[in-house]
Amino acid sequence: MYFRVSVLIAVILVFPACSSFQKMKDKLQGRNQIVGEGAEDIENMTSEDRKDSDSGSISGLSTIFFDLDSAVLSSESKAALEANVKWLNSHPEVVRMELEGHCDSLGSEAYNIGLGQRRAERVKRYLKALNIPEEKLEIISYGEEKPLSYTDNAKNRRVNFVPIY
Repeated sequence: MYFRVSVLIAVILVFPACSSFQKMKDKLQGRNQIVGEGAEDIENMTSEDRKDSDSGSISGLSTIFFDLDSAVLSSESKAALEANVKWLNSHPEVVRMELEGHCDSLGSEAYNIGLGQRRAERVKRYLKALNIPEEKLEIISYGEEKPLSYTDNAKNRRVNFVPIY
């Protein structure tokens, strides 16, 4: 009897801690840490400050797509990046451009975070070669966390442009 009561008390005491831990884990789930100069500014922005390009709602700003398991820019991607540079140069109100690396759900979570990072870094290097200042470009990798499609993996292999005003 004493053993059952002890177990019951332990469960009652541990359960709220587990519940609290789970809430914290749920809150942080899917959230990548933004680091570097200006990180706090990015994290504290409201939705009105950020204009995601996932929906294609920003005319003249294109999402860059990649082949399976690749961070190589195609000739079509390079042309789209050159057009994005023209858009960026014609919008001086944009203080930074966030480059979001994305992947499909193939591969492990850790691998996809790395692949999304490599894709965003490749885009950043190309933009720097087109005279966009490095300090204006921020990188974040979401890996497979934010798919555009659950049926067409090719739509998820991308780098999105998110202007920060």
